[in-house]
Amino acid sequence: MNTKSFIEAKNIAYKINENKLFHNLSFSVNNGEALYISGPNGSGKSTLIRIILGITKQTKGVITHNKSNNISYLGHKNALKNYLTVSDNLTLLGLDSHEKLMNFLQELGLKKYMDVTVANLSYGQQKKLALLRIFLNKSNIIVLDEPFVGLDTYAQNVVESFLIKEINSGKALIYTSHINCNIDSKILNLR
Repeated sequence: MNTKSFIEAKNIAYKINENKLFHNLSFSVNNGEALYISGPNGSGKSTLIRIILGITKQTKGVITHNKSNNISYLGHKNALKNYLTVSDNLTLLGLDSHEKLMNFLQELGLKKYMDVTVANLSYGQQKKLALLRIFLNKSNIIVLDEPFVGLDTYAQNVVESFLIKEINSGKALIYTSHINCNIDSKILNLR
């Protein structure tokens, strides 16, 4: 593995029953780089992310992680407790005492909803709340599955700007998205 690579994959493949979802994928992600995984629905983008995270095992090939990796991940589901308030969810996530939190809550328009249960928020507001754990991450790799879905243009720009700053600070980003963004990325197309 390249000494500056956070993640390196060599000839990985995955199949469901006898159907190949993808095969012979090789890529690396280094510090200060982004990898955009593209492809149509059902091409294996989310599966590849689960393989990268170690949640799912590839059928063939090898994925090597730098031992110092600390990964922040947000998938399709927001992983919030709908019956709790915004404030309670932040406490549960361990984010309630973070210094930057109030700035992000204000910037994303969530500050006035602290006492509202998550079930009463719009999907976009829930997505913004879920993204706070990424905004307040202490990782060197950020992995996002469709981070822009449900966000208005302003929030998309906030997320995009944040991710570009994180890459410029030396972090790595791996993401999928059906929504165009302006993040300079390597592209891995699963077609």
